[in-house]
Amino acid sequence: MMKQTAVLASVALSCHATLAAGQHATLAAGQEQLSRAEAVALAVANNPDVRKSQASLMALRGQGREAFADALPEVTLYGTSTRYRDPSLLNSSSFDAFPPDLRDALKPTPANLYDGWGTLRQTLFTFKLGRAIKAARHGVTMGEAQEEAVTHSVAVDTIRAYNDYLLDIEKVKVAEKSLRQRETHVEMARNRLQAGVATELEVLRLQVALENQRAMLERVRGEADWQRGALNAIMVRPIDAPVDPSDTLDRREFDVTLETVLKEALATRAEVKAADAAVLAYEDLVGVEQAEARPRLDLNANWGYSVRRPLNFFGTDFTKWNAAIVLKVPLFDGRRASGRVVQARARVETAVQERIAVENRIRLEAKQARDALVTADRVLSASELNVTQAQKALDMTQANYGLGAATPLDVLDAQAALTLAESIRLEALHGHANARATLRWVMGRDPLDSASPSTPTEAQTKAGSE
Repeated sequence: MMKQTAVLASVALSCHATLAAGQHATLAAGQEQLSRAEAVALAVANNPDVRKSQASLMALRGQGREAFADALPEVTLYGTSTRYRDPSLLNSSSFDAFPPDLRDALKPTPANLYDGWGTLRQTLFTFKLGRAIKAARHGVTMGEAQEEAVTHSVAVDTIRAYNDYLLDIEKVKVAEKSLRQRETHVEMARNRLQAGVATELEVLRLQVALENQRAMLERVRGEADWQRGALNAIMVRPIDAPVDPSDTLDRREFDVTLETVLKEALATRAEVKAADAAVLAYEDLVGVEQAEARPRLDLNANWGYSVRRPLNFFGTDFTKWNAAIVLKVPLFDGRRASGRVVQARARVETAVQERIAVENRIRLEAKQARDALVTADRVLSASELNVTQAQKALDMTQANYGLGAATPLDVLDAQAALTLAESIRLEALHGHANARATLRWVMGRDPLDSASPSTPTEAQTKAGSE
C-alpha cells in the first residue's frame, strides 16, 4: 500500500512538472492543450482534499512512531548550577546551647553546587505495548487506504468535469452548425421571395428560428465557459485559465459482468481496506485499554555527579546513583479503566457496522455504474443510426424546399430533429465516458483507461450481448 501511494504521488508530481513546462510554452500562444491524464495529474497534485489526506497519513505515522517509543529506553541528561545559603542550622532548637566559639564557626556562608546526571527509563514488561504497536500499524494502513480513496475520488471527479467540458464544447459546435444551416434557410427563403415563389411569412418564420438559434448558441457558449471554470477549479488553477482539451468523447470497449465488478470492488476498493484496518485498529485499542488495569514492570535508574567545585566533576568520590525496578499493580481506579474498555468496544462495533455500510454502498454503486454503462452503450448505438437518418431527412427536405415541394415548417422540423438526434448522441457519448470511468473507479481501478476506441460494430455487439 505504501509503495502504491508513493508511486501515485510520484506520477502526479512528475506530470505536474511536465505540465508546468508545457504551460509556459503554450500559454504564450493563448491556449493550452490538456489531456484527461494531465488534468487528473494536476488535480491530484494540487487538490486540497488530497493534501489533507496526505497530512492525516503523516500524523498517523507519527502516532505509530510514538507508540513504538515505549519499547525503547528513554535516556535524559540533566545539569544544574545552584548558588545557595542555608541558615537551617542556626534555626536549630539546640543551637543556643553550643559554645560561643562553635556558634561563630558555624555561621553559614554562600556556596555553589553543581549537579550533572542522566536518567534511564526502560519498560521491562507491559500488556499494553504489543497491542499499541499493532493498533498504530493498522492506523497507518487505514491512512494509506484513505489517501488512495481520496486520490481516486478526485481523479474520477476530474474526469467527469473534463467530460462535461467536452460535452459543452460539442454542444457549441452543434449549435453553430444549426445556426449556419438556419442562415442558409433564410437566404434561400429571401431568394424565393424575390423570385415570387415564397411569402414574407415564410421568411419571417425562418428569421425567427434563426434568432432563436442564435440565442441558443450564446446560452451553450456560456455553459461551456462555466464548465471550463469548474474544470480549472478542481485542478486548483485560475478559474478563467484557457483550456483546449486534446481528448475526445468516444466509445471504448469495457464489458464486465456484475459478479466480476462486485468481486473486484470488494477486494480492491481503498474504502474497504480502510474499513478493515479501522476494525483491526479498534480491536487492538481494546487490549490497550484493558492493559491499563494490569501490572507493568519498569526500570528507573539515575547516575551523575554532585560537586561544589567544577574541578571535582568526574571524581569518583562525588558520584551519585540509584537504580530501581518498579512493579505497578493497579488494584482499584474507580472503574475508570473498565469504562474506557466499554468505550473501545463500542468503537469496534461502530467500525464493524461502518464496514458493512461501505460494502453495501459499493454493491449499490457497482450495480448503478454497470447499468449506466450498458444503458449509455445501447442509447449510443441507437443514436448513431438516428443521426445519419436525421441528416438524410434534412438534406431531402432542403432539396424539396428549394424546388417548392416543402414548407419552411418542414425545414424547421427536419432541422430540429437533426439537432435533437445529435444532442442525444453527444449525451450518450458523454454518459458512456462517465459511466466507464465511474465503473473503473467502483472496481478500485485507475479511473483513466488507455484502451483504444472500439468500432461501432464491436460496441453494438457488446450492447446486444447484454
